[in-house]
Amino acid sequence: MKVKKKYIIGAVLVLAAAVAGTKFVLAKNSKNAAVPVSAGVVEKKDIEEMLSLKAPLEGTESIDVVSKLHYEITEVSVKEGDKVEAGQVIALLDTSELEKDIEKLQDNVRLLQIQQGETAGKENSDVALAQTRLNETLKNSQKEYDDALAELETAKRDYNSIKTLYENGAESKNNFEDAKNKLDMAQRKADSFTTENGKVVAGKAQLEEIENIRKSNNNASVAQNIAIAKKELERKREELEDCKIKSSISGTVTRVNAKVGRFADEVGSSDNMPLFEIENIDTLKMNAQVSEYSIGKIKVGQKVSVSADITNGQSANAVVASISPTGEEKSGTNERFIPIEIDIKGDKKGLMAGINANAKVLVEKAENTTVVPIEALYDNGDDTYSIFKINDDNTVSVISVETGVESITETEVKSADLKEGDKIVLNPDDSITEGMSVIINE
Repeated sequence: MKVKKKYIIGAVLVLAAAVAGTKFVLAKNSKNAAVPVSAGVVEKKDIEEMLSLKAPLEGTESIDVVSKLHYEITEVSVKEGDKVEAGQVIALLDTSELEKDIEKLQDNVRLLQIQQGETAGKENSDVALAQTRLNETLKNSQKEYDDALAELETAKRDYNSIKTLYENGAESKNNFEDAKNKLDMAQRKADSFTTENGKVVAGKAQLEEIENIRKSNNNASVAQNIAIAKKELERKREELEDCKIKSSISGTVTRVNAKVGRFADEVGSSDNMPLFEIENIDTLKMNAQVSEYSIGKIKVGQKVSVSADITNGQSANAVVASISPTGEEKSGTNERFIPIEIDIKGDKKGLMAGINANAKVLVEKAENTTVVPIEALYDNGDDTYSIFKINDDNTVSVISVETGVESITETEVKSADLKEGDKIVLNPDDSITEGMSVIINE
């Protein structure tokens, strides 16, 4: 027979006992000599089995707000720490060019609808009308282009002047970068026009529009063109709505990377960062991993106490919210771990997202039960255990027990032959037998 091995703790306790001189001295010199032993006491008390876990805290819901639109950010209406509601606008993009596109598309749709109501005999008049509208558009565009060129020249002069001053240390970096941004914007605006020898000319799409009108000799083709135009118009309108950057969840703004003057799509692509990070931190969670050898003790709904260094010894109440149906391999071992989610409810006791926390899961609890030190258990070698009770005459009685809830240092035992206050042998070995006389080490 051999002593029950209780994981590492049991081994450490046995070793400690040996080092402290609490090992057994076998009485081989005399049949009747009393054997010195270390003794413990049977107690009546509550006992809890806890499983300790460690993992970072995070919000129960989080999103990264990004945009694929290449439009300038004109307004950022939130800062880090602000509370937002789902659907709330948190930033705006420049829509001036987009609104012009929509207006042009609306005119195109109306023109096509007019065309649809006309007969084939009015084809020429349709083309003429389109040409007239195109000429008017080109006239207006020419004025816009001339203004854009003037703006570009002004921006170039300002940039060159400020650049020289900046290089000589007479101008700030912010003013230099502002001048550069204005120059870039002015250049993009001027480049957006289709021109020949300084004159705005019809673009490919505009010419194709007139040609399509010319070729459209029946209402079916016109109807198709209307459908295409309406689809494009709807896409642009959706794009216009997307220029209102919104939060899709209610929560707290934890990061703001968006800056006025930058292009929305460049924040995420060039810096690998979202415009905003929003997290619901009203309820915190831990995504912990439990060994496959312990997962059988974990159930959804179990109580958990969560603490961290910043809580000054206080613990927040939590529960096991979910258990993954599959395990994950831990690198370098054959052991597998099962992810579980722990949700913190109510008062967080100062806990916050982003820090490491300690969780103790209440696996099992027994109240007002018989409890003995773990080192008092004797492993019979057949999945049964015994306790060596020290009688009033200092003889030993071997009592079979059933074990129950187990803490790090103690275990629940069930036996009618044990009562509170009974003295028991600690770290018993094969030399201790029924009826043997013992002396308790002081």
